Amino acid sequence: MDRGPILPYDFNDSFDFLVVSVRAENHLGQFVFPKTVLCEKGVVSCNGKKGKRAIQVYPPWDKTDNSRAKKTQIWQLQYFIKFSEHNFDFSRMRYLFDIA
Repeated sequence: MDRGPILPYDFNDSFDFLVVSVRAENHLGQFVFPKTVLCEKGVVSCNGKKGKRAIQVYPPWDKTDNSRAKKTQIWQLQYFIKFSEHNFDFSRMRYLFDIA
């Protein structure tokens, strides 16, 4: 089945958030990115600029020496929620879904 080329999401596509779940060993969490932020960061196509066909995420447990990755991690962590067996920050989840 030919699905055609991979295309970036567009600001006019029907979604408000991109939710990315991440897991490594005993770490678990989600990024909740508002579409407006993805537009500002050049991830989705908007304002005549083409978006990206893929996104790499950097949860807090990822350590990197690459300066571009560190810069990306800094803005991404503003939209991150850490999950654990004994703790769930419902107020943070609610906040992230209310900022669109």
